[in-house]
Amino acid sequence: MEANLEVIWREPEGMVIRPPGAFDARERPFPHGVSTPCLSAEQYAELEHSFPAPAVFDAQASTLDNRVLRISSSRVLQEPGFAPCWRQFVDRHTSQPFWTRIVERFGQQMRETHPDLETRVGRPMDRWKAVRRGSGDVGDVALECQLVINTPVLQTASSVKAPHVDQATKLWTGLLYFREAMDTTVGGDLELYAADMRLRFDKHQVPRSHVALEGVHPYAPNSFVGFVNSALAIHSVSERQPTRQIRRYVDFVVEFDQPVFDLPQMNTLQRRWFRLRHREHSR
Repeated sequence: MEANLEVIWREPEGMVIRPPGAFDARERPFPHGVSTPCLSAEQYAELEHSFPAPAVFDAQASTLDNRVLRISSSRVLQEPGFAPCWRQFVDRHTSQPFWTRIVERFGQQMRETHPDLETRVGRPMDRWKAVRRGSGDVGDVALECQLVINTPVLQTASSVKAPHVDQATKLWTGLLYFREAMDTTVGGDLELYAADMRLRFDKHQVPRSHVALEGVHPYAPNSFVGFVNSALAIHSVSERQPTRQIRRYVDFVVEFDQPVFDLPQMNTLQRRWFRLRHREHSR
């Protein structure tokens, strides 16, 4: 079995962005793509079986109420205790070939969303140098592949992320879900919103009443979604009911060393009112 898995992980299909026909590109409410199932059954089973326990993320994970905990790619690659399949997976998804795959599948969406980027860098995207975030190497973009959990919901139902956009230094984000078979908790889905250009932000968060829910990507095992980040890429996580189950996924990131776009901000009075009456706590 182990020898077969070594062969499997050398195949191009070992990347989360699959060949044509296995990947569905969508434009609304903002450019994104989905793949379900994403990895082969053998690949997914090996990763799922060896997904780190909550205590590896934080010794107190079981006592934290619906919090986000992360393990960086650097930690997976440098520290002992992580399964070989995870080291291979993280190494593959922080590599130049993975950036090439992102450009093949999302390049047109990235150019349409941010038409000035290639001019700013000074060359086409397919010639950009990609490096692993935290490696100390210098490149045009930094790639991250981090393991993430949301801890149990211990008290009242809550959302780990209210409607928001990712940090403006992020060009692209991908999520691969590792929902456990025993997890019957309601919620934890990725919610996608539509909004107009007049929307104003409190840092990266927006009022839920000012956006319209237009799509839902279920929190399902071996399910992937990737999207181009922008001021319109507003998303949240639907609230989970109280549960002892954790929410597990891998977060893929393409990041610049400067903002990719600007976020129009609320004025002082708008921000005070929003924080007093409407702002949701993101964890």
